[in-house]
Amino acid sequence: MMRTRRGFTLLEMSIVLVIMAIAATLVVPALVDLGQTPPHRTADALLTLLRASRATAIDSNVTVTMVVDPIAGYFRVDSQGLRGSGQVAAGQIDLSTSETMVTDLPRLTYVFQPTGAARGDTVRVRGADSSLVVRVDPWSGVASASAN
Repeated sequence: MMRTRRGFTLLEMSIVLVIMAIAATLVVPALVDLGQTPPHRTADALLTLLRASRATAIDSNVTVTMVVDPIAGYFRVDSQGLRGSGQVAAGQIDLSTSETMVTDLPRLTYVFQPTGAARGDTVRVRGADSSLVVRVDPWSGVASASAN
């Protein structure tokens, strides 16, 4: 009579343990950062866009104009230089559901010169727990956000 075997072989158990170890190495880093990653902020997205526009103006030696709709978050970036003018980028800023851009202006306008200098509107990004003011320094053209 043949004996029926019960249980798993050492090889089967080793394969299962290797698969579990691989899964653990993929999951553990994500669990370590859980809750520590700051939420997406509208002010950060606007600052990134302003910095990219300034960099384009300096690198391409053109005047870059950025217009932002503060309610919908739509933006358009245009350049104007010796070789003509044209659209650089267009899109929508990902507005956080709990944040709004507060301003009296129907459109925010920022103009970056090839020298790095800029002029632009000031906007308050108001959220549920904080409020930040985003502005561009006219001399250096550097965009910043402060709690004022």
